[in-house]
Amino acid sequence: MTDHSNPTPTSAYAPELRRRADHLAELARSIERSLVMSLPDSLPDGAGTAASDRRTRLCEALLERNLHQLHRAADDLRVTAMRLRTRADELEAACRVAA
Repeated sequence: MTDHSNPTPTSAYAPELRRRADHLAELARSIERSLVMSLPDSLPDGAGTAASDRRTRLCEALLERNLHQLHRAADDLRVTAMRLRTRADELEAACRVAA
């Protein structure tokens, strides 16, 4: 598809793919900037009873696992954004070749 106001032929879908990629990348950044990501740094260093220590360790392990999952989700969003940008580049290249 050629845009006559633009001398370079482009795909109609490429800008939408880039918009979605930008949105996913921003979502990944917002996940990593969220307050929850700093929770392990703010955990108290106090000692209590054996039962509370066990519970504390369990909660800390659960928090660490959840934070790891959030980091993986942010990485997955970045990878998907990269793939969308690559696809947009491919579509535009195909339009240039077809023109």
